[in-house]
Amino acid sequence: MNRKNILILLVAFLIGCSSALEFTELPIGGNFEVLDKSGHSVSLKTYEEPVLLVFFGYTYCPDFCPNTLAKIKAAVEPLSEVEKTKFKVVFISIDPVRDSPETTTKYVQFYLPQSVGLSFSFDTTNKILKQYAAYVEKTEDGQSFDHSTYIYVLDKNRKTRKLIKSTDSKDVITKSIQALSGNSI
Repeated sequence: MNRKNILILLVAFLIGCSSALEFTELPIGGNFEVLDKSGHSVSLKTYEEPVLLVFFGYTYCPDFCPNTLAKIKAAVEPLSEVEKTKFKVVFISIDPVRDSPETTTKYVQFYLPQSVGLSFSFDTTNKILKQYAAYVEKTEDGQSFDHSTYIYVLDKNRKTRKLIKSTDSKDVITKSIQALSGNSI
Protein backbone atom coordinates (compact mmCIF):
# COMPACT_ATOMS: atom_id res chain seq x y z
CA MET A 1 0.00 0.00 0.00
CA ASN A 2 1.41 3.37 -0.94
CA ARG A 3 1.45 6.54 1.17
CA LYS A 4 -1.49 8.09 -0.67
CA ASN A 5 -3.74 5.09 0.08
CA ILE A 6 -2.64 5.03 3.71
CA LEU A 7 -3.40 8.74 4.01
CA ILE A 8 -6.87 8.25 2.45
CA LEU A 9 -7.60 5.39 4.86
CA LEU A 10 -6.37 7.44 7.83
CA VAL A 11 -8.58 10.42 6.88
CA ALA A 12 -11.59 8.12 6.36
CA PHE A 13 -10.96 6.53 9.75
CA LEU A 14 -10.68 9.91 11.49
CA ILE A 15 -13.87 11.17 9.85
CA GLY A 16 -15.66 8.03 10.99
CA CYS A 17 -14.41 8.60 14.54
CA SER A 18 -15.49 12.23 14.73
CA SER A 19 -17.71 13.13 17.64
CA ALA A 20 -21.08 12.93 15.96
CA LEU A 21 -24.26 13.28 17.94
CA GLU A 22 -25.50 9.94 19.09
CA PHE A 23 -29.15 9.33 19.92
CA THR A 24 -30.57 6.25 21.51
CA GLU A 25 -33.77 5.50 23.37
CA LEU A 26 -32.87 5.72 27.04
CA PRO A 27 -34.81 3.76 29.68
CA ILE A 28 -35.41 6.84 31.88
CA GLY A 29 -37.55 9.94 31.64
CA GLY A 30 -40.22 10.22 29.00
CA ASN A 31 -43.84 11.25 29.21
CA PHE A 32 -45.85 11.62 32.37
CA GLU A 33 -49.48 12.45 33.04
CA VAL A 34 -50.04 14.13 36.41
CA LEU A 35 -51.79 17.08 38.06
CA ASP A 36 -49.83 20.23 38.81
CA LYS A 37 -50.22 22.18 42.06
CA SER A 38 -53.08 24.18 40.53
CA GLY A 39 -54.99 20.98 39.70
CA HIS A 40 -54.37 21.22 35.96
CA SER A 41 -53.57 18.03 34.06
CA VAL A 42 -50.04 17.96 32.64
CA SER A 43 -48.78 15.56 29.99
CA LEU A 44 -45.65 16.11 27.94
CA LYS A 45 -47.50 14.67 24.94
CA THR A 46 -49.75 17.74 24.82
CA TYR A 47 -46.87 19.94 23.66
CA GLU A 48 -46.77 20.18 19.87
CA GLU A 49 -43.03 20.77 19.52
CA PRO A 50 -41.12 17.69 18.31
CA VAL A 51 -38.26 18.27 20.79
CA LEU A 52 -38.49 18.90 24.52
CA LEU A 53 -35.53 19.91 26.65
CA VAL A 54 -36.45 18.85 30.18
CA PHE A 55 -34.48 19.76 33.25
CA PHE A 56 -34.97 20.01 36.98
CA GLY A 57 -34.24 23.04 39.11
CA TYR A 58 -35.75 25.74 41.26
CA THR A 59 -36.27 29.47 41.00
CA TYR A 60 -33.96 30.25 43.94
CA CYS A 61 -31.09 28.29 42.39
CA PRO A 62 -27.93 30.40 42.53
CA ASP A 63 -25.93 28.81 39.71
CA PHE A 64 -26.85 25.77 37.62
CA CYS A 65 -30.39 26.78 36.70
CA PRO A 66 -29.67 30.32 35.45
CA ASN A 67 -26.47 29.12 33.77
CA THR A 68 -28.33 26.31 31.98
CA LEU A 69 -31.10 28.63 30.81
CA ALA A 70 -28.50 31.11 29.56
CA LYS A 71 -26.69 28.28 27.73
CA ILE A 72 -29.91 27.10 26.08
CA LYS A 73 -30.71 30.69 25.10
CA ALA A 74 -27.26 31.03 23.49
CA ALA A 75 -27.67 27.63 21.80
CA VAL A 76 -30.90 28.62 20.07
CA GLU A 77 -29.69 32.01 18.82
CA PRO A 78 -28.24 30.56 15.59
CA LEU A 79 -31.46 28.64 14.84
CA SER A 80 -33.77 29.90 12.11
CA GLU A 81 -37.20 31.21 13.11
CA VAL A 82 -38.75 27.95 11.93
CA GLU A 83 -36.24 25.85 13.91
CA LYS A 84 -37.04 27.89 17.03
CA THR A 85 -40.64 26.65 16.86
CA LYS A 86 -39.49 23.01 16.91
CA PHE A 87 -38.58 22.76 20.60
CA LYS A 88 -39.79 23.69 24.06
CA VAL A 89 -37.92 23.91 27.33
CA VAL A 90 -39.71 22.19 30.22
CA PHE A 91 -38.37 23.34 33.58
CA ILE A 92 -39.60 21.16 36.47
CA SER A 93 -39.31 22.65 39.93
CA ILE A 94 -37.69 20.56 42.64
CA ASP A 95 -38.87 23.08 45.26
CA PRO A 96 -42.65 22.62 45.45
CA VAL A 97 -42.84 24.59 48.70
CA ARG A 98 -41.59 27.88 47.21
CA ASP A 99 -42.28 27.48 43.46
CA SER A 100 -45.80 27.79 42.08
CA PRO A 101 -46.56 26.89 38.45
CA GLU A 102 -46.93 30.61 37.65
CA THR A 103 -43.67 31.62 39.35
CA THR A 104 -41.78 28.79 37.69
CA THR A 105 -43.13 29.63 34.23
CA LYS A 106 -42.35 33.34 34.69
CA TYR A 107 -38.82 32.45 35.80
CA VAL A 108 -38.03 30.21 32.84
CA GLN A 109 -39.73 32.48 30.28
CA PHE A 110 -37.50 35.35 31.38
CA TYR A 111 -34.75 33.46 29.56
CA LEU A 112 -36.71 31.64 26.86
CA PRO A 113 -40.24 32.54 25.74
CA GLN A 114 -40.64 29.05 24.22
CA SER A 115 -40.63 27.38 27.61
CA VAL A 116 -42.88 26.27 30.43
CA GLY A 117 -42.26 25.93 34.13
CA LEU A 118 -43.97 23.15 36.04
CA SER A 119 -44.51 22.74 39.77
CA PHE A 120 -46.12 19.74 41.41
CA SER A 121 -46.88 18.45 44.86
CA PHE A 122 -44.02 16.94 46.82
CA ASP A 123 -45.20 13.36 46.09
CA THR A 124 -45.68 13.99 42.36
CA THR A 125 -42.30 15.72 42.13
CA ASN A 126 -40.63 12.70 43.74
CA LYS A 127 -42.43 10.34 41.36
CA ILE A 128 -41.16 12.30 38.33
CA LEU A 129 -37.64 12.56 39.77
CA LYS A 130 -37.62 8.77 40.17
CA GLN A 131 -38.88 8.27 36.60
CA TYR A 132 -36.02 10.44 35.33
CA ALA A 133 -33.45 8.98 37.73
CA ALA A 134 -32.66 12.54 38.81
CA TYR A 135 -30.80 13.31 42.00
CA VAL A 136 -32.11 15.93 44.45
CA GLU A 137 -31.09 16.52 48.03
CA LYS A 138 -31.82 19.49 50.28
CA THR A 139 -28.64 21.09 51.63
CA GLU A 140 -27.92 21.59 55.31
CA ASP A 141 -29.11 25.21 55.22
CA GLY A 142 -32.59 24.00 54.20
CA GLN A 143 -32.86 26.68 51.50
CA SER A 144 -30.82 25.15 48.66
CA PHE A 145 -30.68 21.87 46.82
CA ASP A 146 -27.93 19.75 45.35
CA HIS A 147 -29.41 18.34 42.16
CA SER A 148 -28.75 16.62 38.85
CA THR A 149 -27.51 18.89 36.11
CA TYR A 150 -28.62 16.98 33.01
CA ILE A 151 -30.84 18.26 30.25
CA TYR A 152 -33.04 15.39 29.06
CA VAL A 153 -33.72 15.58 25.31
CA LEU A 154 -37.09 14.06 24.43
CA ASP A 155 -38.24 13.28 20.89
CA LYS A 156 -41.72 13.73 19.41
CA ASN A 157 -42.84 10.43 20.97
CA ARG A 158 -41.60 11.73 24.33
CA LYS A 159 -38.88 9.16 24.62
CA THR A 160 -35.61 10.31 26.17
CA ARG A 161 -33.04 10.22 23.38
CA LYS A 162 -30.07 12.04 24.89
CA LEU A 163 -28.70 13.36 28.17
CA ILE A 164 -26.81 16.62 27.82
CA LYS A 165 -24.30 17.25 30.59
CA SER A 166 -23.84 20.71 32.09
CA THR A 167 -20.27 20.61 30.78
CA ASP A 168 -21.35 19.98 27.17
CA SER A 169 -21.06 22.89 24.79
CA LYS A 170 -24.05 24.89 23.61
CA ASP A 171 -23.46 23.36 20.17
CA VAL A 172 -24.62 19.98 21.51
CA ILE A 173 -27.95 21.59 22.40
CA THR A 174 -28.23 23.33 19.02
CA LYS A 175 -27.42 20.19 17.04
CA SER A 176 -29.73 18.01 19.17
CA ILE A 177 -32.67 20.32 18.46
CA GLN A 178 -31.85 20.38 14.75
CA ALA A 179 -31.35 16.63 14.44
CA LEU A 180 -34.45 15.53 16.34
CA SER A 181 -36.76 18.20 14.94
CA GLY A 182 -35.78 17.37 11.37
CA ASN A 183 -37.13 13.83 11.63
CA SER A 184 -33.74 12.64 10.44
CA ILE A 185 -33.52 9.97 13.13
